[in-house]
Amino acid sequence: MKFFKNIAILGLAVGLFACEEQLELQPFQSLATSEALNSVDNMRVAVNGAYDGLQGLNYYGRDFQVQADVEADMVYITTANSNRFILNYTYDFNQDSEGGIFDDAYRVILRVNNVINNIDDLEGNQTRKDQIKGEALAIRALAHFDLVRLYGVTPSQGNPSSDLGVPIILEAQITEPARNTVAEVYNQVIADLNAAQGLVGDNGTFNFGTDAINALLARVHLYRGNYNEAITAASAVINSGNYALADDYAGIFGAPGTSSEEIFTLRFTQAENRGSNNLGSIYNPDSYGDIRPSNDFFDLFEDGDQRSTMVYTATKSGAEDIFHSKYLSQDGIPGLHSPRLLRLAEMYLIRAEANWRLDNTADAAADLNTLRTVRGASEITEGDVDAQFIVDERQREMAFEGHAKFDYYRLGLDIVRDQCNTDEQITAPCTISITDPKMIYPIPQYETLVNQAMVQNPGY
Repeated sequence: MKFFKNIAILGLAVGLFACEEQLELQPFQSLATSEALNSVDNMRVAVNGAYDGLQGLNYYGRDFQVQADVEADMVYITTANSNRFILNYTYDFNQDSEGGIFDDAYRVILRVNNVINNIDDLEGNQTRKDQIKGEALAIRALAHFDLVRLYGVTPSQGNPSSDLGVPIILEAQITEPARNTVAEVYNQVIADLNAAQGLVGDNGTFNFGTDAINALLARVHLYRGNYNEAITAASAVINSGNYALADDYAGIFGAPGTSSEEIFTLRFTQAENRGSNNLGSIYNPDSYGDIRPSNDFFDLFEDGDQRSTMVYTATKSGAEDIFHSKYLSQDGIPGLHSPRLLRLAEMYLIRAEANWRLDNTADAAADLNTLRTVRGASEITEGDVDAQFIVDERQREMAFEGHAKFDYYRLGLDIVRDQCNTDEQITAPCTISITDPKMIYPIPQYETLVNQAMVQNPGY
């Protein structure tokens, strides 16, 4: 398999070389694999390198979040654009167009596999070894989960026991794996997270600790349809006492690590400034400014809802328009942002949806009202809670954070763009059915060419 042959050898090297924790090691290029895996310090560096891998431009560095929103209805791409994300907006995917996240996520998996499979044999402090291994397991779970969301049918819309997901990779080796079923991938993700939970402590905002693993478990269980388990995991975070819903919604997206809502934030430092390739640059008028909030976004809000204020008016190419401001700047650097991958508000939304799925509509409405009251929105009754209201509330709360397409798909709702094919935006489908094969990405063509066991998704 071309991809795995290339990175099974290089994955660990990249992981150890690209990281924030500076240790006095000899240049990694000169280290044999046995040396690179011979100390707990090196294992810590390798896991830091895996966090760095999550920052890849195709992954949480930009594309993963942007694509999930561009493929929904909260944004549009202006006619004066830089030719980025066009295929996502128009659903004109092909076998060569959506391989970046596939590569980035598997590189991350290969990095942490080197840690998971070797750290137990090392001498060193057991608590520290457990923490490192637990973080590695959580990172592997996140990467497999993201891959199966993109390249496999969502469980609620198919048959997870027979639908193909992605290959489960548990070893850093040269191989040509077949695709596992969706159910097998979810089972592995949950197993990794449960194993990680028994190893980590409360490790802070920028690493996987107990709360972050519970938060990710809540999300995974919700997608898998394990609603009681989703409620249990979300409640563990909510009831931990470690977080509180923020009175200032805009403040959640300010300096990383300063909001009471942050559970796990993927920190970007000033040294990781990518200029025009920063996450916010695709939205900001002083850079590309291609992607702008649609009328569908503005129509979600009532007066007084703080979440409607994350926009501003500016001029781009001589024309005045409205732009999104969640990722305006960090540390004074335009477009730089540390993505809030897990935060408290989502736990209330997960618990509300899971309760609604179980016909506990009073509990669902209570959690939604807890969130809405803090955000300045009016209270609802349990009769208001249905699939459309849940997806709308998730859009209000988490627009531009990489959830929109997945939410529609999971809830069984077609994507309907009320603002569609105006003079301001490029031509694209106004309705995307959840039965459209292109709700799922194609397996990259180079994978199907070099790996005879790799089966392509229908419609490609």
